[in-house]
Amino acid sequence: MYKLILSAVLFCTLMLLASLREAPAPTPTVAAVRTAYLHGLDSFSVQIDHFYIQIKSDANPVAWKASFKRLRQAYKQIEFLFAHLDPDNARDFLNGAPLPSIDRVVAELVVYAPRGMQAIASLIYGEEPDQQALLQLTEDLRRLFPDIKATQQNMLFTDRQVLEAIRFGIFRITSMGIVGFDTPGYNGAIAESAISVRAMQSVAMLYLPYLPAKHRLLADSIQQNFKGLIGYLEQNSDFDSFDRLRCIRSYLEPLYGQIMRLHLALGIETMELTTNKAQALVYETPSMFSAQTLNGHYYAGIGSRVEQPIVVELGKLLFFDPLLSQNNERACASCHQPQRAFTDGLPKSLSMHKKGDVGRNAPTLINSVFADKYFYDLRSDRLESQEEHVIFNKDEFNTTYYEIIDKLNQSSTYRQMFQEAFGKAPNAQDISRALTAYVRSLVAFNSPVDQYLRGAPIELEPDVQAGFNLFMGKALCATCHFVPTYAGLVPPYFTENESEVIGVPINPKARQLEIDPDLGRFMNGRPRDHAPHLRYSFKTTTLRNVALTGPYMHNGVYQTLAEVVDFYNKGGGAGLGLDLPDQTLPFDHLNLTAGEQKALVAFMEALTDTTGIVTIPAKLPNCELKPEWNARKIGGQY
Repeated sequence: MYKLILSAVLFCTLMLLASLREAPAPTPTVAAVRTAYLHGLDSFSVQIDHFYIQIKSDANPVAWKASFKRLRQAYKQIEFLFAHLDPDNARDFLNGAPLPSIDRVVAELVVYAPRGMQAIASLIYGEEPDQQALLQLTEDLRRLFPDIKATQQNMLFTDRQVLEAIRFGIFRITSMGIVGFDTPGYNGAIAESAISVRAMQSVAMLYLPYLPAKHRLLADSIQQNFKGLIGYLEQNSDFDSFDRLRCIRSYLEPLYGQIMRLHLALGIETMELTTNKAQALVYETPSMFSAQTLNGHYYAGIGSRVEQPIVVELGKLLFFDPLLSQNNERACASCHQPQRAFTDGLPKSLSMHKKGDVGRNAPTLINSVFADKYFYDLRSDRLESQEEHVIFNKDEFNTTYYEIIDKLNQSSTYRQMFQEAFGKAPNAQDISRALTAYVRSLVAFNSPVDQYLRGAPIELEPDVQAGFNLFMGKALCATCHFVPTYAGLVPPYFTENESEVIGVPINPKARQLEIDPDLGRFMNGRPRDHAPHLRYSFKTTTLRNVALTGPYMHNGVYQTLAEVVDFYNKGGGAGLGLDLPDQTLPFDHLNLTAGEQKALVAFMEALTDTTGIVTIPAKLPNCELKPEWNARKIGGQY
């Protein structure tokens, strides 16, 4: 008994000691990365002080710009790691968009003025730089960064996080760096991207010696692509003429896959193995431009659950069945028609009984799952909520789940399908689940542009190539319509949707232009969105399949893509003379030539891809107890 007790005490003591032991010592590679990172944080801190002194002591904007350039260079040395380890502070305090922001923590509405380096850049490179405003912004940066830095200095990170930071850094360069997202008003995007890539290269090289011999070819390819990318960025630093299509296809896209293969070849766990929570980005997907890049399960909030084919099939039938509406004449497909990329071709969708319209244009449902909020005004957090809004809305389906369930129970086919899919009779939750499963299946990332960027042996027309480079560069489209979704889903973490104030008029052909009175996000019913700068703000929707989804804008006032491009080229509503102090689109004209505008349209037309997702049911289930319903039209009458 004594030995048994002693053994038990010893076991408990060992367990207690194990729980109190320090975290494992970092690997030599992580130690080297950490040393360089801490030095980079110090350098950035020093440059903040130098910049503040320069602004305070010298009224010369030329000197300000030179000092600001050094500040930006210091940040770009550490950005890939800092933004991965502390994305909130990177976005909210250091390098977020130069726009008002809403506090994400407190319950009440709190709006912050623009902060950080982008806000500073907007002032420095403005027409008349305001020294006092610059001082205030820089003082805020000096005040906030010491605490941020202290947190970083005490933070331990692993090889996994370092390799993840490199991959996310490559995605950031692709989708934000070379498009000029964080260099408003000055021509520094390409040069700064080169600095970031050099920083990632120096860290990636530390891992190559640990690769098994059989992966020598991978190591050589990584070295060659980093070298080629840096050389290409440094030798072609002009923003307008930079060939982004070549840069992505030849260097960034291959590197993105190669760093993932390096990660796996080293036997280091990936982020997907460290948590049970679904992630927005599928880390082990080698491409930035594939249907597997983003995780629909994350956006649907269903974890790792995989829906059976019967659930998707049931959802498809429900989508095309007008039984879901009060008058048995309207279906989801009434406003979301497959042949139009799941839109309806109308400026604003028809309302119930054709009495007017529902107030807005019908957006595409293809890739619609990839969002953190839904509807033009971002009022819904869940994909399922879209259905509820439609079902209960008096202008759309004007019905209830109780009525829909009663109708579905008139059909033995529906009763059997619900039993097979969910093991029970029709109910509200499973109706929503089936519809959502079908909508989530409407994914398309295989346009000619996607294939080309992935390295497929195909050719793009010259206008398409030129249009892509304009879209990602001079025309500034990609600073709001981010790749690879070409929507406002913000890379490289893809967990937040942006909305924009662009100033769409009621009638663009009117002699006296007026702003469309729809206030958008400002009136979506969410208290935190009732902020003045969100008046007339609308979700940045995807441009995939945009050639099929006209007319355009939330109110459908533009009939052609050429008209839309012309609107943006003229500076949006403010550029046309509307009073819009909070417009997020640059007010000044883009000065695109007629040929450049034509090329932009050609590129957007090349984003078309509906393969395999536009089929409709051959027939709808019979309703034995209500035979008069069996003549209902697939997809609704209107």
